[in-house]
Amino acid sequence: MKRLLKITFVLAISLIAFGTYAQDATHAVGSLHKFKVNGGASHLADHVGNTYTWAVYQSDGTTPATATDFVFATTETGVDVNMVDIRWLKAGTFFVEVTEANGAGACTTLRRLEILVSAGAIDLLVLASNDSGTEVSGAGLTTCNDSSGAIIDNATSNFGNSARYFTVSMSTDGQAWTSGEWGFDFATLAGATVTTTTAGVTVGATTINVPTGESTVTFKVEFANTPGPSPANDITLGFVASNAFITTAGGNTSEDGTNLANNTPAQHVIKASPNTSVITID
Repeated sequence: MKRLLKITFVLAISLIAFGTYAQDATHAVGSLHKFKVNGGASHLADHVGNTYTWAVYQSDGTTPATATDFVFATTETGVDVNMVDIRWLKAGTFFVEVTEANGAGACTTLRRLEILVSAGAIDLLVLASNDSGTEVSGAGLTTCNDSSGAIIDNATSNFGNSARYFTVSMSTDGQAWTSGEWGFDFATLAGATVTTTTAGVTVGATTINVPTGESTVTFKVEFANTPGPSPANDITLGFVASNAFITTAGGNTSEDGTNLANNTPAQHVIKASPNTSVITID
């Protein structure tokens, strides 16, 4: 019994010495968070002139995290720097530590948090929208084709094209992702063309890549009308995204499978006009 108590006591001392605590928070790859100490009146009264040094360590608690793991978005050391902004670049477990030295510089206090950085909060959202990016829902999704009511050339059977819109956005931890590139695979109506007016967006045959600085992009999907009896010739237009990812200095991180439900938006239904023949004269 005495031996068991001794082992337990030694283990407890070891844990205290290492600074092991329960995980304090879960953040997402790409997210930005502010860490601070000595907020409020107590900081003004008791800590003015003290020097702070913020640091981030890998999961072992001793190896400094690297530039592919995180980035300080604000100054991380100096007098009265009692807060710092950290952006996470890679999934994993990290320790955020702050050292505060008093004005004389002789005595210090260390505080530490354990942060789990997860890919689970990376979330791509796709919405059926209008050309300005406002979501379209309900009855607004079912509309006549763009040539409805227009004069059709009496010499041909060209009933023109219709265009509908989908808006895609990327977030991480609920924050709009603007600090790196992102992209996804997509599928839509066969024969349709997909374009956007957002500069720098690359639309391939099945993939789309969005540049740094853009968290939301509206895409125009254009296709040939199919005149004839309705609803048999109505067009149902979807825009399905998959394999979404964000890019940081730590590399690409894919969207977690638990967030895929909102990658498939509501569909536009484009109602057909009658396939009226050319006018003839008897």
